[in-house]
Amino acid sequence: MSVVAMLEGADAADRATTQTAVGIAQRLNVPVRGLCALPDPTATLIVMSTPEATGLAANATRDIAALQDQVIARAKASFDDITSSGSHGLTCTFSHVVDIAERAGANAATLADAVVFPHSVQKVADPLSLSFEYVLMEARLPVVMAGTTPLQAGPVIVAWDGSNGAARAVRFHLSIVKAFGEVIIAQNEKDLGKDQQRDAANPAALEEWLDTHNVKHKRMPIEGEVASSLLALAKGSGASVIVAGAYGHSRIGERLFGGTTQRLLDAPERPALALAR
Repeated sequence: MSVVAMLEGADAADRATTQTAVGIAQRLNVPVRGLCALPDPTATLIVMSTPEATGLAANATRDIAALQDQVIARAKASFDDITSSGSHGLTCTFSHVVDIAERAGANAATLADAVVFPHSVQKVADPLSLSFEYVLMEARLPVVMAGTTPLQAGPVIVAWDGSNGAARAVRFHLSIVKAFGEVIIAQNEKDLGKDQQRDAANPAALEEWLDTHNVKHKRMPIEGEVASSLLALAKGSGASVIVAGAYGHSRIGERLFGGTTQRLLDAPERPALALAR
């Protein structure tokens, strides 16, 4: 197993992603892999049959390949700089995969302990935005988004409402939950009466499940708007990660009108987010 850092060739983003990946990997004592995925340059061009068009295509392919080499070099330099410092004692490797980032991210997320994306992926123009959304929404695999601050050593906050997304998030990220040693179960208790048929929404169900995995836990109820309450709780407790189900409503609806997931993604200050849908 390993922790994979998804890299995009932007120094600040790649350094933050790698730092988060290393911090998680240290807790799990597993290798770190830096992954930069770029498509085959020839696959991005339309094949045309005239001699003139063939020459233009060849030149364009060389130009794209040269640009990709620069992206790969920047990603590797940022990854190597972070992983070569400190005494983490982890095996750290960098790899470039010739593939679209969406497929490469899903392949990595299938069996890795965690796949870490930069926090800039909440911006549509970010090079890894489509990969992040594809892995989370289409492949329905777990993802971690690097925080806006270095990874803390504090507890893990589980945003619990008993939903399928919340359950998948905590199950998928069990190794991370166990590695950080303590869980804070956060829930607006007014939500408990919303779905009488969903007994699992009661924090007691999660507490029983955590007990079976020997994970320390405590409840800390929250009030008001969920995202801001979670962020305040994270700041006050020095939390390392917020584990949450993603997008209880449609992505388009959350982007247009806001929602807990989108507010967490957009927050200027927050810890790492471990998400699943």
